[in-house]
Amino acid sequence: MRREEASMFEKEEKKLYELKKEYGNVEIPSEIDDFIRSGIRKVKNTTRPSFWKIGMVAASILLIIFLTSIRVSPAFANYVSTIPGMERIVELIHHNKGIMSAVENDYLQEVGITKEEDGVSLTIDAIIVDEAQMLIFYTIESDLNYPTINLSNIKLKSQSGEELDVDGLSYGSHGEVMKGEKVSGQIKVIYSDKEVIPEKINFETGVNINEVEVIKGLNFPIEVDTQKFSAITHEIAIDKSVEAGEQSIYFEKMEIHPTRIALFLEYDESNTHEIFRFDDIALEDEKGNRWISDGSSSMEDNKIVMYFESNYFSEPQQLNLVFSSFTALPKDELEVVVDLEKESIIKAPSDKRLKKVWLDDGEKDRKGIYFQIEVDPKDHNYFFSLFDNNIIDADGTVHEYTTRTYSYIDGTNLFEQGMIVDTDKMVSPITFKIAEYPSRITEEVKVKIK
Repeated sequence: MRREEASMFEKEEKKLYELKKEYGNVEIPSEIDDFIRSGIRKVKNTTRPSFWKIGMVAASILLIIFLTSIRVSPAFANYVSTIPGMERIVELIHHNKGIMSAVENDYLQEVGITKEEDGVSLTIDAIIVDEAQMLIFYTIESDLNYPTINLSNIKLKSQSGEELDVDGLSYGSHGEVMKGEKVSGQIKVIYSDKEVIPEKINFETGVNINEVEVIKGLNFPIEVDTQKFSAITHEIAIDKSVEAGEQSIYFEKMEIHPTRIALFLEYDESNTHEIFRFDDIALEDEKGNRWISDGSSSMEDNKIVMYFESNYFSEPQQLNLVFSSFTALPKDELEVVVDLEKESIIKAPSDKRLKKVWLDDGEKDRKGIYFQIEVDPKDHNYFFSLFDNNIIDADGTVHEYTTRTYSYIDGTNLFEQGMIVDTDKMVSPITFKIAEYPSRITEEVKVKIK
């Protein structure tokens, strides 16, 4: 960091600490828990504090959080002070240093469009756009209490009404939403390689309340600031193969976008093991800074694209890909065969992690087949799908299921997973194919990227 940049940073940080001290003297009302949750909640059964007081309280709490958890940059401080609802956006992205860096570098566009219907207010707060994806930040507020609220039937359209080619959409649901409470969320839109986001788009969505769509077709016209989002994807050729646990992995290239990094790799078809998941794969620079996997990936045959936090705005001089552990299983042990009549396992991996199987013939939402498997301590609270979605019975009939249950037995390393499916229609024995498994290969690996 250049001297003048460091000086500016220190001045800004000093100013923020002075503000924190000043805000620290603001009296916080005892009812604060009633109107602060994912934003500011209206106070119940008491005189509402004046607007400025709520603002000062929120600002003081926000600054304390920022100043005790992250090192605030001047650009980030500027966003906090100028964009309405920014504190809620930060709450959504603070775990991803790549997105935080994008925001710090002015790579976020305020939108601020609100639509209201049937007592529900939906605001599109801001967007981030690059060549890989679009992030849409929103806030919902209602005039009643609801067990659940979520968006529904989301579509992105051009100004002419043509629906954009989208490969994937991800967003969450909001539970126990209280009257007047502002709850915020993030929509991740992954578009296909051939799609180019136009300057003007229409974001269309419905709103589900208690799992019923009560509001349909809310339309938000958004003008995308293409000049702000003009960053060009950086591509780095890697072209290196490594051996880990006698398994060969080829790393082809890396595409660096402002919002995420795409790593292209391939598993050698001659590998003896099926590789499922890396435990600790990360990108590491010369200073020890790390950018971790965001947990998402796509796969076609043995070719995989893994996604990481972005270092687009950091521009490290040196960069290595590092990992030390991944889950894998011999390819000749990927099948599990079960005798339905005896509720017993006929065939399973040789490590004997798969402990037992049983049937549940009870209530409809529980009826199915259940497995118990031993996992490593590091897997606690990691919920994975043990098998793929198809079960093949003795007649060769394929039975699909879409609902799973997951649970851990307290005080043990035992994980239980159920497949909700009608086993009465199956001819025993039945066969499952393992999709992920908790056995591991450990070896320290470092691949030089640049």
